[in-house]
Amino acid sequence: MEGKGIRERKRAETRQRISDHATRLFERDGFENVTLARIAEAVDVSVKTVTNYFAAKEDLFFDAEPLVLDALTDALRRRGTASATAALRPLVLGSPLLAAPCPWDGVDPGTWEAMRVWARCEEDSPTLRTRRAAILRSWREPLAEAAGSAPWAALAVGVLLLRHDLLQRGLLDGTEPAGVRRSVETTVGQALDALERGFAPR
Repeated sequence: MEGKGIRERKRAETRQRISDHATRLFERDGFENVTLARIAEAVDVSVKTVTNYFAAKEDLFFDAEPLVLDALTDALRRRGTASATAALRPLVLGSPLLAAPCPWDGVDPGTWEAMRVWARCEEDSPTLRTRRAAILRSWREPLAEAAGSAPWAALAVGVLLLRHDLLQRGLLDGTEPAGVRRSVETTVGQALDALERGFAPR
């Protein structure tokens, strides 16, 4: 068992190392200009090793998205008597990073600037913008299963897309965290209110 634990830890470390180097290359040179071969060279591993951990280059950029989806579906499954919308509201509004333990008040200038660089990298890449849309569409089924409603899940994905767009716009426009927070809490909050009303028990 101890040997298995060491192997799993080493695998996790290698995966993180690949992701970290890829991130720096994407941000410096642009996603479209970075090849898997360059990433492998930066990490001193083979291209096959990279693809063993990440099936596609886009997966390196969006490597945190599966954890975000897990957090959303877990909140839905654990909601008890609360509505699906109420269960997601804190995760959607409480942080600039979706479903992350990083409250708006805790965002320092360095973190905000890193988010701005990340947003610019995504905005400048047609491939990443297309993959972002595909990821959100792919969330409809697991959200529907966890919430027990396919129509609710379809509209919830629309709310998540709205949130993403508002955050991206604020970051790229140079808006400070407080201004983006107000925009997200007001506009996305209203969308969540409408979603709550639309699926209220009758």
